[in-house]
Amino acid sequence: MRPSILTRYLVREVLLTQAAVTLVLLLIIVGGTVARMLREAAEGRIPADVLLPMVALGSVRGLILLLPVSLFLALMLSLGRLYKDSEMAAMKACGVGPEQLYRAIAWMTVPLLVMLTVLVFWGSPLASQGIDQIRIDAEQRSDLVGIAPGRFTESRATGQVFFIEGLAGDGNTMRGVFIRSRGPEGDEVVTARRGETRVDPLTGQRYLVLHDGYRYRGAPGSQEFHILAFETHGLRVPDPTGSTRRGKVDSLSTAELWQSTNLSHRAELHWRIAMPVSMVLLAALALPLSHTSNPRSGRFGKLTAAIGVYILYANFLILSKSWFASGQTPAWLGMWWVHGLLLALILVLLWRQRGIGRRRARREALA
Repeated sequence: MRPSILTRYLVREVLLTQAAVTLVLLLIIVGGTVARMLREAAEGRIPADVLLPMVALGSVRGLILLLPVSLFLALMLSLGRLYKDSEMAAMKACGVGPEQLYRAIAWMTVPLLVMLTVLVFWGSPLASQGIDQIRIDAEQRSDLVGIAPGRFTESRATGQVFFIEGLAGDGNTMRGVFIRSRGPEGDEVVTARRGETRVDPLTGQRYLVLHDGYRYRGAPGSQEFHILAFETHGLRVPDPTGSTRRGKVDSLSTAELWQSTNLSHRAELHWRIAMPVSMVLLAALALPLSHTSNPRSGRFGKLTAAIGVYILYANFLILSKSWFASGQTPAWLGMWWVHGLLLALILVLLWRQRGIGRRRARREALA
């Protein structure tokens, strides 16, 4: 079935607006994610070379949250412009009613709904698994990987504190090495003019080879310290303990959630179902919510109300997921009551809009 000229016009108008809204919101979310990961990399918790894949995978999860609200805001802005420019009044005068407008909205909503469903049920778990695996691989690296010059870095495996003044051009030779560790015999501090990492070709064990330095050992506060000068001193770099999969709920596949009876798993399944449902409901809400009898209210006249409704709806979804996971909500009710409230609001607005239209038509007939 070929869409009508009116449908193509509305689809083009809304999709262009949605692309701009999605881009702006995605940049905000990605910017926050990048800032947080840069802080973790600066603190030595993750290597710098994993930032790009983690941001890319995190953007997939961010896009899932953005698609419903970006479509909703795009519809509100586009329909608001039609009311402002009196195009909606001209359409109604030509016999265009809510049925034709909803048909045009469906043309743009269905493809986005299919894409969102794929992302929610398959893309999001894969992205979460990818992020978890990247973090696990980063934690399994040597503690010497990713040490930044001029910063103190604590070893996750041994509690040792590393500090280097700088790196040579080859990236492996360190200048001004400082290592502090604690043991049963007291604290030990090793300083060296330079150091480098080496790997035993037979065992694969990593070593830190220090040159031209001193080793100090003793208990803080006492006068008994052992000082050893060395030309070359080798330190074994302990391999980090293997990490296991965290088993986060958002990393589980949809099939695993469907077969599980665990409340947190069921809540996660309802949350994934809520994303496509919210897109349909928000798209249906945009038409009656954007209705206005005063074109002077402007394109943004109903945008504040739309944002307020979405904030309440999103917060109720988060709250209902928490209640469901903790057992405060019956399993048969789940998160559906939130969708029911929004559906009731849509029906009330449509009934009110139709009642206003009938009264106006009656006054015009009497006049």
